Amino acid sequence: MKTTRTRPPLFELALTFLSGNLLRLVGRTLRVRHEGESHLDGALAAGRPAILYGLHGHLLIGACDLGRHRPYVMISESRDGERIARTVEWVGFRPIRGSSSRGGVRALLQIVRLLRGPVVACHLVDGPRGPRGEVKPGLILMAQRSGAALVPVLYAMRWKVRVGSWDRMQIPMPFGRVVARFLAPREVPRDLTAEAAEALRLEIEHDLAREELRLESEVTSQPRGRGGRSEAEAPPKDIAEAGS
Repeated sequence: MKTTRTRPPLFELALTFLSGNLLRLVGRTLRVRHEGESHLDGALAAGRPAILYGLHGHLLIGACDLGRHRPYVMISESRDGERIARTVEWVGFRPIRGSSSRGGVRALLQIVRLLRGPVVACHLVDGPRGPRGEVKPGLILMAQRSGAALVPVLYAMRWKVRVGSWDRMQIPMPFGRVVARFLAPREVPRDLTAEAAEALRLEIEHDLAREELRLESEVTSQPRGRGGRSEAEAPPKDIAEAGS
């Protein structure tokens, strides 16, 4: 009979304590340039909720940057999801457990109930299992039910490690320079038909792919400053990307 080994609760608590504080420490060293954040500020100033959405591969960078908004975020009910949820709480996120594959409807409806007034939720459009960049229908449904503004946010940096996982996860390195680009918000009518919702989903998917390529190209092609360094990177050259 096959048995599974589980780590003791104390070990898990220590692990999330260390990872959460490491994430918070790295976040404090990053030099983030925000572009277009007025798109988010405008919705909140008008007393409206906003859903910031982006790519799963930007999870760690976004966690370092967006916790200041105390956002709600849907995180998988898996064991890995439990660790992630406890970790991101250390940087200001408020996890709601569920995903597209498990407990998702319950978690989505809970977030919709919480999106009242000038509050923020974060949503990873291609989580938790991909394929990379594929927008799941939950984003449209969440905005449709809550009336929240949909605000895309993308990240790019030169000084990073890119993991060879399905989402090409980017791990920010301490003291790196990051560009956070907020794009124009989208409105989702409450009476949107199924056909229109699918068309909007595909449009969002296409726009995210295009804008990610544009931002990456801009950051990696920035001119070199003094000492031969790019203004967007701290070391003389990129860290080798794992799995690329």
